[in-house]
Amino acid sequence: MKISRFIAPLLLLPLAAFGQEKPAQFAARWPIETHEAAPYYRLSVPLAVYLASAHGDLRDLRVFNAAGQALPYSRLSIVGGNEESVQRQGLPWFPLPAAAKATHDEASLSVRIRQATDGTLVEIKEQSGSSGTRDEKQETAARRGYVLDASQVKDREAVRALELDWDKAGGDFQLLDLEASDDLQHWRPLAREVQLARLDYQGARIERRRVDLSGFHERYLRLLWREPAQAPQLARVEIERCSSRYRAAPLVWSAPISANTAGLKSGEYRFRLPQALPLASLRLELPPGNQLLPLEVRSAGPDHHDYRLASTVAYRIASRGREWSNTEISLDGSPLQEFVLKIDPRLNPLPQGPRLAFALHPEQIVFLASGTPPYTLAIGQRDARDAALPPSTLVPGFGQPGSPEIVSARLVASAAPPASPDIVQNPVIPAEQDWKKIALW
Repeated sequence: MKISRFIAPLLLLPLAAFGQEKPAQFAARWPIETHEAAPYYRLSVPLAVYLASAHGDLRDLRVFNAAGQALPYSRLSIVGGNEESVQRQGLPWFPLPAAAKATHDEASLSVRIRQATDGTLVEIKEQSGSSGTRDEKQETAARRGYVLDASQVKDREAVRALELDWDKAGGDFQLLDLEASDDLQHWRPLAREVQLARLDYQGARIERRRVDLSGFHERYLRLLWREPAQAPQLARVEIERCSSRYRAAPLVWSAPISANTAGLKSGEYRFRLPQALPLASLRLELPPGNQLLPLEVRSAGPDHHDYRLASTVAYRIASRGREWSNTEISLDGSPLQEFVLKIDPRLNPLPQGPRLAFALHPEQIVFLASGTPPYTLAIGQRDARDAALPPSTLVPGFGQPGSPEIVSARLVASAAPPASPDIVQNPVIPAEQDWKKIALW
């Protein structure tokens, strides 16, 4: 008990110091624009904030209300991941006439099928010659089931469900089998004794019209009814297809910056940023025409104790009205302030030196809307300590259903921050220049 009483005041010391900070203590400030009342707001940190920071990790970032009180906030790293999407597509269906003495055996199905050159079904007829297309005669004939044409469905392996609907006269319960085939002759079972239902009672409806699947590769599906003896008249047939793709985390890009060559060998160019930033990518400006540049990015440590950060070939090739290009250099996101770009001097078309844009994955911040708006984001204090809280501490049940609402906000871009140091093109010159233009770009 004595230990806990001693530790508790120590835990409150950083928060107390954090609460005493004032906006005027920070070199750069931006108004935060909010359009609706909410307990929490979220915004992405633009590149200008990183460039105005005294630390590339944003430890000196603060959010203030109109009374100048610092507000609790969290920083969130946005990472790439798989994004799932669901598409629905209707399928053409063709009634499958039953023989006079229909049983569940395939021998009771006596049909002749005609296909188009692309594999789509055109019609299904009984061997006796009566039409099996959807004309008025077929609608009243006995139906053993249906053939569904899935030949035009892409990524059939991604199909996750088949959904049916039938007319009101078709009964409340349906018991059927689902099969698949590529040649309309040999069928394999996908689902047996599927129970579907549609019940209406006192204005309420209970439905089960979905057949869950795990994908298939065949071009055709077949529905064969067990109960009732005659298949109902279908009103709608749809498949549900789920696809996923990787979506990379967003990037924010700087304006192109120039290099310095003092003290370097031919084909080597030094770039220096105002502080170490978590760089994720570089983009090289190429001169007009076809270009091919093998290059490396190396750290610029003292006494030539450097190491390779990236190696690639930048190029732009035009042929037959099409252009192939690769001008981006991927980095691992580690903090980087100074680096050297090395281009093979035999293929270097940049006698004046290259220009590079740099990019990083911006963090987001979530802050508690406490006190009176407007709110202000402030940054640029070298002695500031990191005051960000874990998201689970800031927002009860963060990321879970039923947690407090978090509404989007943004910085007012037209509000220019106070001047902050510009990129140092020559590392021996003090960082006295204004690089507000690059920050606002």
